Amino acid sequence: MIWKNIRNKRKWEFNLEYQKEGCQRLNNPVRGWYAIYTFHVQNAIDPEELKWSLRDGESLALLRIDISEYSEREFDHIAKENLKSILKFFKDYKRDVILRPVYDLDGNGREKEPQDFQIVLKHLQQIGIILSQEEHSVFIFQGMLVGSWGEMHDSKYLSKKHLLKMWTCFLEYFDENIYLAVRTPVQWRILSQVSDRNLCIFDDAILGSQSHLGTFGTMTKEAAGWENPWNSKEEMSFLDKICEEVPCGGEVVFPVDGRVYTEKEICYQMQQMHLVYLNAVYDQKLLDEWKSRKIPNSKWNNYFHYVGEHLGYRFVVENIAIAKTKRKELQICGNIRNTGFGSLVQKAELIMYVEHEQGIEEKQVNIDLFEIKAGECQQFIIKILPQEAKIFLKMQRKKDGRTIFFANKNATDKLYIGCLWQG
Repeated sequence: MIWKNIRNKRKWEFNLEYQKEGCQRLNNPVRGWYAIYTFHVQNAIDPEELKWSLRDGESLALLRIDISEYSEREFDHIAKENLKSILKFFKDYKRDVILRPVYDLDGNGREKEPQDFQIVLKHLQQIGIILSQEEHSVFIFQGMLVGSWGEMHDSKYLSKKHLLKMWTCFLEYFDENIYLAVRTPVQWRILSQVSDRNLCIFDDAILGSQSHLGTFGTMTKEAAGWENPWNSKEEMSFLDKICEEVPCGGEVVFPVDGRVYTEKEICYQMQQMHLVYLNAVYDQKLLDEWKSRKIPNSKWNNYFHYVGEHLGYRFVVENIAIAKTKRKELQICGNIRNTGFGSLVQKAELIMYVEHEQGIEEKQVNIDLFEIKAGECQQFIIKILPQEAKIFLKMQRKKDGRTIFFANKNATDKLYIGCLWQG
């Protein structure tokens, strides 16, 4: 596009860079595949040894911390210091953390849990205080300590009365930027009667059966009411609504009936749940099947690759255009489309870089990336003075400035969108 500079009548031209979605792996924060790291809170870690267990290219870690040693007493100084050291290690190595402290690692929730429910509340309080006082990278607190594997089933503390007391404790002591993930939609509904602040779902039986291995019920919403499980169709529709702006994730399970879902069927479920994160190694049988499954006429290596790159948000810049304004400025506009399954669940910002002979200018772009839901796009508009320059866009997380990579082909930490020059 060409226009005349009003003051000197010299022509300006803007060479647009063609923008196309790529298929490169995006190591972006708070999304993707995660690995599980298991610790015992009474034991100190060796950071130099632990660093070798970190997997390259992963930005997430699920920390499963066994606290059964303290099932009959409060955390002592040793336990608190060990927890702080674990959190510091994963923050230092730039892993966003899903934190799941548990009383049980063997499927014996009722046996391992404290006999006194007040101990559970005290542990929640102590963990919340540590998270509010220490720098950390926890963005999800998964479960409420109780049940087999900490998965909020097979526990004596899952009545409405107990759930509400634990939720009230969480709301009082935990940082408002941390999400609480509960195991089932009905648990979410019970807690939401008090508050739905940062309340989300984790599902460790995705695809395992029509009911996700008992996560859902069989009755209609009308027959079951608010505090009982609904059938899978209605629960999935419910998840589609409540997970639109909060992180949902967990584990996929090879269907117990041996059914092989099509790519379309899998994708539909993941889009409905707005999946942000998944276990990278479980269920290995199903994940291996995805790795061997090719997608005809596709840029993706296999279906595992496709799923991994669509977990959470996936931002693509498109439809860049430029025009002059009445105030002797140039206006650059374009769209950012989210092609992922989920949303960006933390605040981020978009910055334009204008590189010219005198240096580099930074301009904040007025767009809320947090509001771009899965499958949606938003327009951005930037106004600059005519000058010879290269124009770039960059996204970064607000809390720490960490880069969020665009999914455009050939994008680096900054996306080149074009060059402005005098003809």
